[in-house]
Amino acid sequence: MSSVESIKDIKERKHRNRGFCSFVKTMLLKVFLFTRYYIDILIDVIFGYFNDSKRVPIKKCTNPIILESATSLAQKIRKRELTSEEVVQAFVDRIKEVNPVLNALVDSRYEAALEDARKIDRDIANGTILDVDFQEKPFLGVPFTTKESSAVKGMSFTLGIVKRRGRRATFDADYITLIKNAGAICLGVTNIPQLNLWQETHNPLFGITNNPYNSTRNVGGSSGGEASLLAAGGTPLSIGTDIGGSVRIPAFMCGVFGHKPTSHLISTAGIAFRTGGEGEQTMVNTGPLTRHADDLAPVLKVLVGEHVKKLKLNDPVDVKNIKMSYILNAKDVLISPYREDMKQTILRAVKHFKEISTTPPEELNIEGTKFAGKLWKYWMSQESGVNFMKDITDRTGEANPIVDTIKHFTVGSEYTTSTIYNFINKLLPSPNEDWAIKETEKLREQLLAKLGNNGVLLYPSAPFPASYHHAAYLRPWNFHYFVIWNVLKFPVTQVPMGLNKEGLPVGIQVVAAPYQDHLCIAVAKELEKAFGGYVPPFETS
Repeated sequence: MSSVESIKDIKERKHRNRGFCSFVKTMLLKVFLFTRYYIDILIDVIFGYFNDSKRVPIKKCTNPIILESATSLAQKIRKRELTSEEVVQAFVDRIKEVNPVLNALVDSRYEAALEDARKIDRDIANGTILDVDFQEKPFLGVPFTTKESSAVKGMSFTLGIVKRRGRRATFDADYITLIKNAGAICLGVTNIPQLNLWQETHNPLFGITNNPYNSTRNVGGSSGGEASLLAAGGTPLSIGTDIGGSVRIPAFMCGVFGHKPTSHLISTAGIAFRTGGEGEQTMVNTGPLTRHADDLAPVLKVLVGEHVKKLKLNDPVDVKNIKMSYILNAKDVLISPYREDMKQTILRAVKHFKEISTTPPEELNIEGTKFAGKLWKYWMSQESGVNFMKDITDRTGEANPIVDTIKHFTVGSEYTTSTIYNFINKLLPSPNEDWAIKETEKLREQLLAKLGNNGVLLYPSAPFPASYHHAAYLRPWNFHYFVIWNVLKFPVTQVPMGLNKEGLPVGIQVVAAPYQDHLCIAVAKELEKAFGGYVPPFETS
């Protein structure tokens, strides 16, 4: 009897010990998050002290053309209410007004673009272009811009790498061919982080890009030049690429829409060093950034080309019948604590759908989202045809992370501090392969079970809006909210939800299961209608 009591006592003691350990861990986590929250506040105060006086506003808009959607402009050109030359000239003029503040466009083809526009106008006038041509070329006469890291024949193609200074593309990336074939006219290419790998747009060749809502703030990366120029009215149509939030981070920070499509529908050929033969392992994707939700599906149809039938972009969607889920916190302790304005942003969306949906939105509690950073790091290591240490040298050699890091902080180097961060990250241990594959599949199955073919997930974009330039070096993991959808290869739309009290954009991500991009876009349209969507960062006449 005594031996039985002894075993029972041991079990109870172990149970009490586990409970105590759990309590201690919980308390330590709360202390850590509390401390981290106020450290983040202190960072903002310090950076603001040195930067707020340097803010330069964006010039007022005097030409209403620049506020139009790309599809609206295409229709007006088709109906001869506007000429392509008038449209292109309006955006050329606007770029000249705003780019000195933004440093977004790094190479232009203004005269060539205007000549392209004049030719289209002549062909329309003499009847060479018929109605069927407009159907086959839905953006005929409409200007666009894209990233400097994507090949546009004749344009700068340096990737922000010093060894590529002066390099120009000799061909068009596959997605550029598609958008040109749709009739769009390239105005130029925009700034990126060095080799695209950072959450702020800055490189040694072209410098830093500024946020149109506050020029002392970050525009995100790597499609930061695109989002900045788009938000300031410098282009009606913007195309970015996304391997770790590179469309959605800038879209969030600059208050515009950004869509990362279902994976493997758009060729990667011509994106940096990619050839298009990377296969289905790659996480990189191409997607539109727009000021108007109505532009997302038409641009996406062009980009996916022959794969358009795999999506349901023409199917009508009743948003009231979509199954809504939401997550408020990814539980990733490396991410800065979530601030109230961001929490209220997603709760406003939840409240709206509670009021209109046939089934109330359901809050999800899925543990796997806290592994976003680890999973992304593993799958980045599996990217075929990519070798960061060689690519950063323009494949003329191989960087030495230890030597180059020491050089950077002593005598200086041709690399940005963000590239040094990537060197250091390469030196850190990689996640276990079996664990990463198993956890990725587990998370995918959990989410697919919830989303099905008629569900979306409302998900945070970031713990707070655009921070000051270079503050990301002190918060290097905040992009984890975005990368999980690259890992899972789900379609996701970044949706602007107005401005916070500081006048900075806030927003949320809308996620769906693969090939259900139309649901993301339908919800984006509904949120735009309910909350206003894009808010110009300048005065309008």
